[in-house]
Amino acid sequence: MKSTQIKTLGIVMGLLAAAQAFPVDVRSLLQEMPDLFRLTRRANPSYTTSQASSYDRASKNPQTEWFTNNDWGQFLRVEEVGGRKEYVMADLKGPGAVVRIWSANPVGVVRFYFDGQSAPAFVANLGDLLNGKVAPFGSPYAYMAARGTNLYFPFPYAKSLKITVDDSAGENVKRLYYHVNYRTYPGGTQVKTFSREQLGDLMDLIQQTAKRLRDPEPPAMIAREQAGRTTLLPKQPVEILRGSGNAAVAELRIRLKSSQPAPEDVAWDDPRALQQVTRHVRIVAEFDGERCIDAPVADFFGQVAGLAPFATLPLETTADGWMVCRFMMPWGKSASIRLENLGTAIVSAEFDYKVAHYRWGSESMHFHAQWASDTTFTRPMRDMEFLKVQGEGRFVGASLHIANPVPTWWGEGDEKVFVDGEAFPSTFGTGTEDYFGYAWGSPQLFQEAYHAQPRCDGPGTQGHSTVMRFHVFDDIPYKKSIQFDIELWHWAEVEVEFDRMAYWYARPGGSQARQTDPKQLSLVHIAKPEPVKGALEGESMKVIERTGGVTETQDFGDLSNGKQLWWRDGKVGDKLVLEFPVAEDGEYGVVGNFCIAPDYGRHWITIEGQRIAQPMEFYSSGLSWQVRSLGRFKLKKGTARLTIEVEGKHASAVARYMFGLDYLLLKK
Repeated sequence: MKSTQIKTLGIVMGLLAAAQAFPVDVRSLLQEMPDLFRLTRRANPSYTTSQASSYDRASKNPQTEWFTNNDWGQFLRVEEVGGRKEYVMADLKGPGAVVRIWSANPVGVVRFYFDGQSAPAFVANLGDLLNGKVAPFGSPYAYMAARGTNLYFPFPYAKSLKITVDDSAGENVKRLYYHVNYRTYPGGTQVKTFSREQLGDLMDLIQQTAKRLRDPEPPAMIAREQAGRTTLLPKQPVEILRGSGNAAVAELRIRLKSSQPAPEDVAWDDPRALQQVTRHVRIVAEFDGERCIDAPVADFFGQVAGLAPFATLPLETTADGWMVCRFMMPWGKSASIRLENLGTAIVSAEFDYKVAHYRWGSESMHFHAQWASDTTFTRPMRDMEFLKVQGEGRFVGASLHIANPVPTWWGEGDEKVFVDGEAFPSTFGTGTEDYFGYAWGSPQLFQEAYHAQPRCDGPGTQGHSTVMRFHVFDDIPYKKSIQFDIELWHWAEVEVEFDRMAYWYARPGGSQARQTDPKQLSLVHIAKPEPVKGALEGESMKVIERTGGVTETQDFGDLSNGKQLWWRDGKVGDKLVLEFPVAEDGEYGVVGNFCIAPDYGRHWITIEGQRIAQPMEFYSSGLSWQVRSLGRFKLKKGTARLTIEVEGKHASAVARYMFGLDYLLLKK
C-alpha cells in the first residue's frame, strides 16, 4: 500500500489505541474499504454490524419455522407518500452507516431519508443503482455478480436512516429479495450525514479507492522478505516462518505439487493429484503461543477441488498455482507458521512471505482461521456451524466448498449471526448464494474485491463448487462471543460434502482455532455425466424455427451429457423445428429420451415430413424421462428436421405445454 495515508497509518499504528476517534464521514469510510491493516485492531470508534433483510418472518426461533423459505417481499411496513406506496426495507437508528446493499431482483425507486427528514436526500432507480449505472457508484462499488446485484458504499447518518422502495414496478416489489448491512456506533459518536453534494469533493478518493479494490497494492513498511522451497514428507511438519518481537505477516504465498510426477489423467483419489496434495497439507500458525490458524491449505486458500484461479482483496490464486493471502497476521512476541503433510505422497512446497513493521498494543488482535467438514445427508435441514467462539474480536470472512451429486440447487440456506449471546440473530439472511453476493443459484463464475465463486463444475450446480465472502468493510465485531451458521437447505435429499472456512481476528485469550481432523480430509469424487453412445443430443440440435415460447438448455445429472433441450410456454399450434445430422442414406428406427412432468404438453412429432400416427402425451404427475419409439423413417445423408407441434394438454396438466428432449438415437 503505497499511499501517503496508509504509510502514515503504519507509522502511528502504535498510537491509534490512545488516539481520539475522528468523525465518521464518507471520506473516512471510503478509506476503510481497501484497508486490511485496520482489521488487526479494535475499531475506533467502536460499532456493531447488523443486517436488515427480507428473511421469512415466520422464523421465530429454532423451534418455530426456523427453516421456512419465503424470503422475499418482507418489509417493516408500507407507507403512503404522495399517492404512492413506499415499502420500508430498513429503519435504522444512528449514529451509524450503511455499508452494503444486495438484491436478487431490484425493482422500483429507492429513497434514503436521513435524520428524520420528510424528503429523501437520495433517490435512484434501485436496479440502476445496484447494477452500477448511477454515478459515481459504478464498479467496483456496484455491479452484478452471477445474477446478484451488490452495492458496497458508505452512507453514514448522524441520527437515523430510513430506506424505502416504491411500487412503481407494480406487484414485482412484493417479491423483492434484499439485504441492507449497517453499522451502529455508540451514542455521541461524531458522524457526518451523507449527502450527494459531498461526493463532488471526493471524486479523487473515490477513484483511488476503486483502483485499490481492483488492484491491491503491495504492503508497505516491509521489514523483511523471505522465499524458500522445501520437501514435505508424510507426517513430518516443516516450519516455514519463525518470528519474534513485534511484527506482522503482510503477505503469504504458497505453491504445492507432488514431488512424484503424475500422469495428466491421474485418478481423482491418487495422492499425487493436485486436489489431494493441497487438501492433505495442513497449515498451522501460532502467534504468541496461541493456535490461530489450522486448516487444509486447499480450504484456507479456496482451492479445494483443484486449481481455480481468482482474485479478491484478501485472497488470490494465480493461474500458475500460487495461493496468496493478504490478511495481515500480527504478533507481539512470537510467531510460527508450519506446513504438515497428512497424506502419503511426498510434496514439494514453495513459499514466500513479507513481514511488516507492527507495534503490538492493547488494541491489537491476532488473525484466525479454522476449518470444518461434514459428509452428510441433506435431511433433516439444519444449521451448519462455521464459527462459535468466545472472547473479543471481529468476523472477517467465510468460504464454502460443496460436493453436490445432482444439478439441483443446494443453497437455499440462510446465514445467521449471533453476536454476544443475542437470542435472535442480528444478521438473518435469505439464501446461501445471497450471502455470498450472487443470486438464483447461478453457476456463473465471478470475482470481485470482497467475494467470488471461482469454481462450479456443473451441469447446473452439480459437482464441486467454491464460494467465498470477505467482510473487510462490513466486518462484524463482537465483545464476548460470536456464532456464525449457514443452513444446510438443499432441494434434494442427497449426501453432500459440506466444507467451510471461517476467518476472524481476536484479542489474545479467546477461543483458539479448532484442530484439523485428518479423518475428514477425503474428497468426494463426482463423475461428470457421460453421453449415451451414438446419441444426438437434444441441446446440441440447431433451432431452425420456433413460432412461440422459449427454448433453452436444462441441466439434469442423470441425462446423456447431463442436459436436455427444453421448450416451454408455447401455445396450441406453435411449432419448434430442430435439425439433426444423418450419417448416411437409409431407413432408421428413431427412438428418443423424453421428459414427462406435470406441466408438459401433448405434441405432434414429425420427422422429414413424416408425422407419427398419434400425438404423444408427455404429462406425468412426477418428473422423469422415458425412452420412446417414434417409428421408422427414410432419411437422407446430411441433415434432417424434427418438428414438434403443440396439440394440447392432459386435463390434469399445468398449461405450459412444455417439451423436453434428452437425445435421439437412429438405429438401422
